[in-house]
Formats: sequence, structure tokens, C-alpha cells
Amino acid sequence: MDKVKVCFYPTCENATNHFLANLARLLRDEGGFECSGFLDLAKQKKGEEFRQDVYHFNWFDQSLSLWSFLYRFYILLRVIFSRKRIVWTIHNTVPHGGVPVYNRILRALLLRFSTVIHIMSEGSRELPYLQPYLHKVVLVPHGDYFGSYPECDADIRKKFGIAADMPIVLFLGAIRPYKNIEVLLDAFDFDDAVLLVCGNARPKEYSNKLTESVSGHKNVVFAPGFVPDSELSAYLRAASFLVAPYSYDSALNSGTVLLACSYGKTVVCPDIAGVRDIQAASSCLYAYHYDSGEEHVAKLREAMARALADARTGTIAAKESGALEYMRRNSWDANRSRWCSLFAR
Repeated sequence: MDKVKVCFYPTCENATNHFLANLARLLRDEGGFECSGFLDLAKQKKGEEFRQDVYHFNWFDQSLSLWSFLYRFYILLRVIFSRKRIVWTIHNTVPHGGVPVYNRILRALLLRFSTVIHIMSEGSRELPYLQPYLHKVVLVPHGDYFGSYPECDADIRKKFGIAADMPIVLFLGAIRPYKNIEVLLDAFDFDDAVLLVCGNARPKEYSNKLTESVSGHKNVVFAPGFVPDSELSAYLRAASFLVAPYSYDSALNSGTVLLACSYGKTVVCPDIAGVRDIQAASSCLYAYHYDSGEEHVAKLREAMARALADARTGTIAAKESGALEYMRRNSWDANRSRWCSLFAR
């Protein structure tokens, strides 16, 4: 029997996001699928990008320019008229940071013509624009990050001059205006801990603004710049816990939370949809809820204070072991059959 050819948009490999790489690896290991990236095939200029069996669209309604929109519009029309199976994964409530209004056309087409609308958290079903299409919606939770990054023995404390007795509160990931870093800086008011903010900061003006803001905060280390895969595990091992002050406006799921859980680390974060699912299965996170920007600062500070208190007494270990166990029960392999069913012809 011929293998099902699955084409991922944008690509199978992404330097800053291992979601598609891990999914492609699962399908290939299953044996009944061939996986390729749309943009990789398009570079070959042989037309193979439109000869695949199944198309998996990710972050597709987030074009940032008219040219990008027109290219994606063309891709989607060709796939639709070819009557291919379309799987659309919804990663966010709305695209982070705002995108041009014409992306709504792409979303409308994806809603109408997708064979499967894939969500990764139960709360995603509540999205208003999904209500007429709930018969297409299939929930399969995001998988793990086991083995995604090599082990590294780099001394993060030495690198940033952090004392051995100071707990490290780690923010790790892309640093963008929508990531609520200012909220985190306002909330971090602890003399006996260090906040380490690491990640590629863009645009440059925003990075410069944060550098200036951090200069007025003691016990805050701002390290703008991409953290290479080869070093990422060292940052996670050094942290007492991670913090991710998401906005309810756009965030549904969190790769950062699942990455932390994969390394047996807990996270301070708002109760976005994906976090609520985790908490329903295991009380392994320091989740909080806020109703306004001002309240966010207070609730985040309270949650970090609880986590720091537990880190000092060692009771945080219960949440760490719970996080790792949750990830083992919800790994890629644990949901292998459900993932494969999304792409079966």
C-alpha cells in the first residue's frame, strides 16, 4: 500500500519550534506516511508541493504583507480545487501581535474547506468563529519535548554571574511586545531571587526599550539573543521554575509550558486553555487568573511568591514530578494513534 504523502506548511523543520519536526518524526516512524515541507518542496521548482495527499497548515492565517497573503491565498486555492485533505491546526486564539485584516480571508477559507480542524486544548472549542464548524473539530493535545534538545553541561550561573544560593526564575523564548515582559518586570519584586529573561528580542527598538527598563530593576538579567538548541537544556536545568505571563487575548496553548514539563520543571503562568487542561489532569503548575492588566501584575507576583517559597523549602519537587509524569502520559507516543488519524486518507 502506498504511503500517505503529508505536506506541512511551512516546513517540517523550524529552528525555533519543534512541533512540526516532532510530529513528522512520529508519522515517519509509524511507517505509513511520507512527510515533507511545503516551502522545501517549492524551492525545488518541480511542482511537487501540489502533488501531496494531505496538507497540514500551521500559522497560515498570519501573513504580514500583501505579497505573503497573496501567495498563501494562491496555495490554499490550489489545494482546495485539487480536493486534497486539509488539516488545519489552531495554535492561537488570534495571531500574536496583530496581522493585516485580509488574513481573515485565509481563516474563512480554512474554516470552510478544512477536512479536519485540529485543536490542542478543550477551551479552543469555545472560539466564536469555530461554532459553525464544531463537527470538524478534533482535539489531540500537543506532544512532549523528550529528546528534542541535546544535554548540555554549561554553567548558566557562571555565565551570568548568579550566586549559587539565588533561585533562578526563567523566562525563555521569543521576546516580543505581546509577551507581557513589562508585566513580568513590574511583578518581579524579590530580593532573594534572580529573574533571567532570555530569548531573541525583536524588533530592535523593543529590545533597546527593555534593556533600558531592566537597568532600573535589581536582580533582573536580560539576555536578548537566540538561545541555541545546544545550550537550551542547561538553562532549563538551572532554573528553579519558569514563568510565562501570557495574554488571554491571543494565547491558547503553550509550547514553553510543555517544554518545561518535559524537563521536570514547573511554570508560573495564567490559566489559558492549554494550562487548564494540564491542571485538570495534574496540579503541577502555578496557574493564576487575572481580569485586568493591573490585576495581572498582582496575581503574577503572588504566584511567583508561592513558587519561590516552595523552591526554598523543597516542596516544589512535588509539582516537578507531577509535571514530568503529566508529560509522559501525554507524550507524542501516548497519542500516536490519534495523531495518525488526523492524516489518514
